[in-house]
Amino acid sequence: MGRIGRVLAVAVVVGALSAVGVAQSSLLQLVFRVPDGSPIRSSPVIDLAKNAIYFGADDGNLYAIPLVSTETPRRPKWVFSPDPDPSKRRPMRTAPVIDEARNRIYIGADDGKLYAVDRDTGQQVDGFNPAQRSAPIRVPPALDQPRRVLYVGADDQEMQAIRASDGTLEPNPFQAAKGAIRAAPIIDFVKSVVYFGSDDGKLYIVDRENLQNIKKSVDVLSPIRGSPLLDILGTEAAIYFGVDNGIFYAIDRDGNELYKFETLGPVRTKAAVDPVKNAVYFVSDDGKLYALFRSDEKDSKGQPIPGRGRGKQKFALTIVTEGNPNPLDGDLPRSSPVIDRRLGATGTGTVIVGSVDGNLYGVDPDSGLVRFVHTVPGAGNDPRAAIRTTPALYVRGPGSFLDIYIGVDDGGLYVVNRRP
Repeated sequence: MGRIGRVLAVAVVVGALSAVGVAQSSLLQLVFRVPDGSPIRSSPVIDLAKNAIYFGADDGNLYAIPLVSTETPRRPKWVFSPDPDPSKRRPMRTAPVIDEARNRIYIGADDGKLYAVDRDTGQQVDGFNPAQRSAPIRVPPALDQPRRVLYVGADDQEMQAIRASDGTLEPNPFQAAKGAIRAAPIIDFVKSVVYFGSDDGKLYIVDRENLQNIKKSVDVLSPIRGSPLLDILGTEAAIYFGVDNGIFYAIDRDGNELYKFETLGPVRTKAAVDPVKNAVYFVSDDGKLYALFRSDEKDSKGQPIPGRGRGKQKFALTIVTEGNPNPLDGDLPRSSPVIDRRLGATGTGTVIVGSVDGNLYGVDPDSGLVRFVHTVPGAGNDPRAAIRTTPALYVRGPGSFLDIYIGVDDGGLYVVNRRP
């Protein structure tokens, strides 16, 4: 059996086994390569207003690549280098955050600095000078526009609120964690709190106006590296996050457990929610993409369907090729799933996720079967073909063509175009 065949042989669908068929497999197209070949582990972010794709690289630079261009490969619109001496730069592995109100981009780096870069010029914003942290910033900040602050976590175990205007530290930083903060902060404006996780095994719920005011800490007894996601369920809500002991949690806004689901490896990806298909998706280091029921499925009489209750498995699909040279372990980022409703002949949408095996997978959200696979050159034998970034989706043209961008460990930004 071939390399693709081995990984796509079986999908687990609500407890049953089903054969998987692949409609299409082709190479991803190179858009741009980092000049020195440094890996791209910062998930690309698309800026439609500026016709740009932003991402950081392990060479310590932030790149802006044209979104629409006739060039192959494309020349950068600009490159932001924190220091003219390459030996003094440190990797940028967080996803960039766009601040349209101030026309800038924020990105953290392993040197402990949060940078603000002008979207038009690629120059560092004058007057924005936050204090350098004593440890790497490995998660993106959360931008609180009403308060005009950014919540920034780092490996120094501290969550800070800094002013977006000049980077000045707000009073009362959070300093109660006993481990690195590697689960990115998210804001709940209804409850006026910030959620984030720490390597000390706690998910913290803190007052967004005073980070030292801990509303609750949820102790899960294992490092939390799966960044939380807030899912609004009508008048209720759920916060999803993954833990290194292999458990995926859903809690309510007050920190009470709704359910938990056990996998066989650390869960370090961010979840994706699909209200249309009543599902929540995430990837575990056991090599599987999981889909759980978001809420109880009911029959025509309004009665709950056995086995299809909230938090129960809808399907699980292996997305790491047998013999892959890059197992899902170590301290590097993972690709999180994203959803696009335009893909698929039936219009049912597709779950899209990259893998360390060098494949970009498109998965049917109903059956868990693979619809398509697009491959990085060298996948299956070259360790640098690993995809560790979350796909960025760009819809273009009257036919709603979809461009899917991913960054790769070989230093390449790749794209594939899909029809609806």
